Amino acid sequence: MKSNAYMSKFTKAFVMMAVIAGSSTAVAQSTDEQDDDQPVAEAYSDIGLATGLKLYDRDKADTCVEGALQIRASIHNVSAEGILKLELFGEQDFLKRKGKLRRIRVPADESPQRICINLPMPGDYAVVGYHDKDGDRRLKKAWNFKPKEPYGLSNNPEIKSLRLPKFSEAGFFVPMEGADIDIHLVDLS
Repeated sequence: MKSNAYMSKFTKAFVMMAVIAGSSTAVAQSTDEQDDDQPVAEAYSDIGLATGLKLYDRDKADTCVEGALQIRASIHNVSAEGILKLELFGEQDFLKRKGKLRRIRVPADESPQRICINLPMPGDYAVVGYHDKDGDRRLKKAWNFKPKEPYGLSNNPEIKSLRLPKFSEAGFFVPMEGADIDIHLVDLS
C-alpha cells in the first residue's frame, strides 16, 4: 500500500516538473524567435502596411548616394515577390547570429534590385542576403541545412561543400567613398 502511495507522489512530482520545464522552454523559444526580429509593440513601416509584408522602419534600406560612405549593392536573380533580406557583417563575428552589424529587409523587386547600407567607418565588411519568397522572415532549409530559397554573399563565392563560407571569401574593403558590389543570388532547390 505504501509503495503505491509513494509511486503516486513520485508520478505527480515528475509530471509537475515536466510541466514546469515545458513551460519555461516554451517561453525561451518564443523569446529566441522574437529575439531581434520583432518587438511586440512595434508597428509595421508604411511600406510594410502597403505591401502586407512584415517590414519595420528599423530594417529599411538607406538612400543611395554616390560617393557616400556606404555599400551600394545590386542584387541579381530576384523576382517581385516576398522580402529581400541583407545582413552586414564585420570579420570578427561573421555569420554569427548576434554578429550582424546591420539588417535590411525590403520588398523584393525585379532584378537587379539596388539596396544601400550606410557605414560608420571605412573597413572590411561582408554582405549576406537571401530572397524570402513567401515573406515569412525565415530562410527555408533542407534537412542538410542547404538553403531552399535563393541566397548569396558579397564576392559571390562558389559554395563547394556544405560548410559555411569564410570571411576571406565574402569580405571586401570599403573606402571613404563607399563601394559598389553585385550579389548574384543562387537557388539550390
